[in-house]
Amino acid sequence: MPPSSAKRHRMTAAERREQIVDVATELVAKHGFNGLSLQEVADAVGITQAGLLHYIGTKNGLLELLLSGRYDRQGTPQDFIDSGDPAATHPDGISLPAYFRYLVSLNEARPELMELYMTLGVEATDPRHPAYDYFINRPDQVWDYYSSFAWRLPPEVMAAGGWETMRPLVEMAIEAMDGAQIRFFRHPSISLTEEWARWEAVLFPSPTWDDYR
Repeated sequence: MPPSSAKRHRMTAAERREQIVDVATELVAKHGFNGLSLQEVADAVGITQAGLLHYIGTKNGLLELLLSGRYDRQGTPQDFIDSGDPAATHPDGISLPAYFRYLVSLNEARPELMELYMTLGVEATDPRHPAYDYFINRPDQVWDYYSSFAWRLPPEVMAAGGWETMRPLVEMAIEAMDGAQIRFFRHPSISLTEEWARWEAVLFPSPTWDDYR
C-alpha cells in the first residue's frame, strides 16, 4: 500500500488541455492532421477517447486549440511589447524589423510549433481540409491585427503614406520567414536567426531603416 502522504495530482481542465495540445502538436507535426487518430492522442495522454472528447469536443475542436489556442497565442506584437525590449517600447512605436527578429528567434526556439504550422499549411491547400479557411483568411487577419499597433517607421515610409502602404512589405517578410523555416528543417540545417539577418538586409535596407531597427 502506498504511503498515505502520497497524493496523486489531479489535473485541472486547463492543465489537461495543455497536455492534450502538447501531445497533439507533436503527433500532427509528424503525421499531419488528416492522419491523426483521436485514439492515438488519448492513449498518449493517458485517458479514454471519450475523456479526450470531453476536453476538445470534436477533432476540429482540437484543430482550433492547436492553431488559435497555441500557435497564434505566442509571438505577437503584444508579447514583444511585454518583453520590455527597448525596440518594442519606444515612445514612437514598435520597430518592425526588431519585431520580426524577435519572432524569428522565438520560432527557432519552438521548432515543434513551426513544424506543426508547416504541416497544416500544406494539408490545408485542400479546400476540404478543416483549416482551409484559417489559412485563406490568415493574411487579412494578420494584417488587421498588426494594424492595431503603433509602429515606428522611417520618414521616407511616412511620406509615402505610412503604415497603410506597408502591407506588401509585411507579407513579403512573412513569406520569407516561411521559406526560411522550411530550410531550417532540411539537412544540413541552418540557423534561422542568421538566415533572417540576410533577409532583413534586403527587406529593410540601409540607410532607410538604420535608425528604426
